[in-house]
Amino acid sequence: MDVFHFRNFEAPGPHQAVLTIGNFDGVHIGHQALIRQVVRDARQMGVQCALLTFQPHPQSVLQAHPPPIITSIAMRRRLFQQLGLDAAFFIPFTREFARKSPETFVRQYLLAYFRIKKLIVGFDFQFGHERRGSAEILRGLSEEFGFQFEIFPQVSLGEEKVSSSNIRAALAEADFARAERLLGRPFSVLEEVQRGEQRGRGIGFPTVNQVPAEPLPLSFGVYASRVIVQERTYGAVSNYGVKPTVGTDKPLLESYLFDFDGQIYGELAEVFPLRQLRSERKFPSLDALKRQIAVDRDGALSYLDSL
Repeated sequence: MDVFHFRNFEAPGPHQAVLTIGNFDGVHIGHQALIRQVVRDARQMGVQCALLTFQPHPQSVLQAHPPPIITSIAMRRRLFQQLGLDAAFFIPFTREFARKSPETFVRQYLLAYFRIKKLIVGFDFQFGHERRGSAEILRGLSEEFGFQFEIFPQVSLGEEKVSSSNIRAALAEADFARAERLLGRPFSVLEEVQRGEQRGRGIGFPTVNQVPAEPLPLSFGVYASRVIVQERTYGAVSNYGVKPTVGTDKPLLESYLFDFDGQIYGELAEVFPLRQLRSERKFPSLDALKRQIAVDRDGALSYLDSL
């Protein structure tokens, strides 16, 4: 799969692609079904299948308090490739971009650049200035400019609608089983390992440090987890939060891997939180924190052994 991160559309795009557009946060089972439809239709038509999405999430730009993001860019790229797309396009979302009218967006991007043969969007897709772009506007433009258009329906599991907001609610409550049902896979965090301040190593618990680009949909706290790095899986205890005992500028995800001793800075690590052990809290000293981490480690080991 080809991946494009760009700020302009000077080079020609895929000729007569079947295209879908959306935020695709979570790439949950509803998104997966839509993307599979894009791939099937493209194969039947003999054209490329492509996806256009935005980075950062539009709500991160337009709202003072945007929702947390379920999947990192690295995770979305992996999932898009697994679903069989030929290309994924990440467009920088800015306030200037948001001011484009629906008609300008269609003419400038969908027609001039992608030269789409067919467009498939989710049932709740809106676009353009003040979200005035609706399915009816797209349908009218498709008839005017001669491309096919389809609205993909809502996907549900029983009586529960599959949506990113429902997944966020499940994760905020550490209901990982519910989140897994809606995602179609266990929830995980895929981010690059970064060098930390070495405080964990200094108290006997060296950690794998990750700095999510945007807040995670997890409550601040300590979790029993599994971590995959360099194609190996480790049991772990992970902390997501701002480390109130020592303080940080932004939320971090730190994982103490059992039976691991190595340097993996710059590698991608995938963290699977499995159970919340406790909420994050401030300790009066590093010694008190060290004693609690030992308790957390034992709790995580006990839980993982029970699986």
